[in-house]
Amino acid sequence: MFQEQRVFICWRYYGNAANLAAQLANPYFVRMTGTTPDARVLELAMAQSPTFFSLWIGNNDVLGHALSGADGTNPMTDQPTFDFAINTLVTTLTSAGAKGVMANIPYVTTIPHFTTVPHDPIDPAENGFAAQVPTLNTVYGALNQVYTALGETNRIVVFSDSTNNAVVIKDEALIDISAQITGAFNANPGFPVFVTQLGLPEAAAPLVASLLGTAYGQSRAATENDLLVLPSSNVIGKVNEESFAAFSATNLPPAVAGQFSVEGVTLPLADKWVLTPEEQDEINAVTTQFNATIASAASAAGLAFVDANQLLQDLASGGVTDGDFTLTANLVTGGGFSLDGVHLTARGYALMANEFMKSIDATYETNFEASGSLFNIGNYPTNYSPALQ
Repeated sequence: MFQEQRVFICWRYYGNAANLAAQLANPYFVRMTGTTPDARVLELAMAQSPTFFSLWIGNNDVLGHALSGADGTNPMTDQPTFDFAINTLVTTLTSAGAKGVMANIPYVTTIPHFTTVPHDPIDPAENGFAAQVPTLNTVYGALNQVYTALGETNRIVVFSDSTNNAVVIKDEALIDISAQITGAFNANPGFPVFVTQLGLPEAAAPLVASLLGTAYGQSRAATENDLLVLPSSNVIGKVNEESFAAFSATNLPPAVAGQFSVEGVTLPLADKWVLTPEEQDEINAVTTQFNATIASAASAAGLAFVDANQLLQDLASGGVTDGDFTLTANLVTGGGFSLDGVHLTARGYALMANEFMKSIDATYETNFEASGSLFNIGNYPTNYSPALQ
């Protein structure tokens, strides 16, 4: 009852313009509700007495979680709530005999929002990075000794002045060894000398030990198995202002505070910028479970079914050819995805629409394909200037 009520209340809020100021309403949906501001989407659909419907829903039940780097601020929908919503939608939409087509949810690991930024984007030839490598390796060298002593060699970070470097990330799946790092530095009689190499007095050694422990207690170099979200490209290599302010508040000189606040270099990228393999597995596992619900509901109701998940996997693994065009999941140049790396381009949606029509043909013996009614995807743009290619 609680789950049903929660979904019901959300739908009520979204269509009422009175809730816009509190950001509880959807500004697009309120244009649809008109004189029935508390109507649900499903109620508006049924008011049209539909004989056929298309239902591609559920993507946002996992996507929001993934876009936030699975940092917990936008949790995925729980399975019982998802099952209730899908079965309610299908049961209601087919209650008067309507036919329809459903599609499932793509794995987020196939879309360019998560596959465009490489794990090793730091070019030593840019921004004078190569000149900083010796200093960085001095700092990480001290940390690496602690990691080695603790048997945590998977956390070792070494920068190169000749090849691209992986970013440093915070991995919440790692055991937090902040206290051990701080303790090891404080117990090392040579650590105060190390601190002076940073331009600080020996008396700052306990403070630096504490700061290093806090900063690197769950850090490691990213690997090719980590996925960086697209917006991370805007912060990597930049000074994090919050970190700079926090370090400055400890009376560290501005130059030192800045040196220890460089995103992905001296400041591990926060969870919101990265999907680790464990987070990817969790999201894909939930997606698989949701897709089982969708496929089951479609089958039980005799509806046409589109495997959108497989289509996007095909885009990501070599591309899909339609007529004179081959679309891939490469950002910009692939033609399949818009610049946010999440939504398809108009051409990509034309490709998807063709899959819907083919599925309808297969289920209901219609003739979209035989009659030449499929879209020529070349008639639809890729939503960016060719000059970007």
